[in-house]
Amino acid sequence: MFESLINNVEVLIKTYPLWSGLIIFLVSMVESLAIIGFIIPGVAIMFTIGALISNGTLDMTSSLLWAASGASVGDGLSFALGWHYKKRIYDVIWLKKYRDLFNQGHQFFEKYGWFSILIGRFVGPIRAVIPLMAGILDMPLKVYIPTNIIASALWAPAYLLPGFIFGASLTALPNEFLNWWPAVIMAIAIAWLSAHLFKNR
Repeated sequence: MFESLINNVEVLIKTYPLWSGLIIFLVSMVESLAIIGFIIPGVAIMFTIGALISNGTLDMTSSLLWAASGASVGDGLSFALGWHYKKRIYDVIWLKKYRDLFNQGHQFFEKYGWFSILIGRFVGPIRAVIPLMAGILDMPLKVYIPTNIIASALWAPAYLLPGFIFGASLTALPNEFLNWWPAVIMAIAIAWLSAHLFKNR
């Protein structure tokens, strides 16, 4: 249950309030690292953090700053990795299975250039390799650094806002709905799937 996850994270933060900023920073950083960010479900944790902001457990401004900082550092580490190893990184054994993802990221970067740093953060799986590609392809630091900061500043509210809205909506709903919302969502999903299958037939 999502409500249970929120409660567990809330207890952790209330028990160790001084660590809350560091937790947000680390989650954002790991979520932004090349390949690792593709594996770690950072989006779900950021959603939870957004919900905790809505009920007052976390401060909005400081949470946004920690999240943006973590994302910027994570992307920066990926960029440094690409800049240092260049295309040799393709030959790392445990990364070979991601060759297709690397190729997609390469094509995306070639197509959009520096702008890919901004929009790549919001484009599915390749978001985890765009900074890496920027490093491999020698994107100038004077272009990468400010673009990375802007991208991270945009990413933080975009990823925290859905959880914030969801958490705020929970307080406005009756307790009866809170007890039954999984069943309601499942019913809606079944209805949509049935309509989709009927239309295809």
